[in-house]
Amino acid sequence: MKIDNNKHIDQQTSLDANVEDQIARNIVELLDSRAQKLPDEHSLRLAEARSLAIGRLVSQEAQLAASHSIHRSGHTLQWFGGRFGHYFEQHRIFSTLLVVCVMLLTFFAVQQFSVNHQIENSDAFLLASDLPPEAYADKGFTAWLDTN
Repeated sequence: MKIDNNKHIDQQTSLDANVEDQIARNIVELLDSRAQKLPDEHSLRLAEARSLAIGRLVSQEAQLAASHSIHRSGHTLQWFGGRFGHYFEQHRIFSTLLVVCVMLLTFFAVQQFSVNHQIENSDAFLLASDLPPEAYADKGFTAWLDTN
């Protein structure tokens, strides 16, 4: 029964598509026959309006494509403005050196902070300090440190 329903739906869809195609053909024939009877003045005005509309559409698409894509020079720095991208284009070596220096400084700073933190929490710090490790375990010593 389900297969019969699917066949019925498919037949109905194909009939609807055939009817729509026939209606579209009738409309096209009617418009073509009426277009042949238009005066030349109206035909010229319609052609001018069509060419004007196409020109506007092409210019809008070109502006949209230019604003949302990579420029012809191939780099995305132009998105930030012509002067900014042009500066980095002219000073490629300096820009590369600047980026590498910033990366190295960041790396060294991260390493410095992590090393200090690791030493303070390690056993080597306790053994190398001036006080013996037993002093840190003594409750009286912490009280003495708090008062002084």
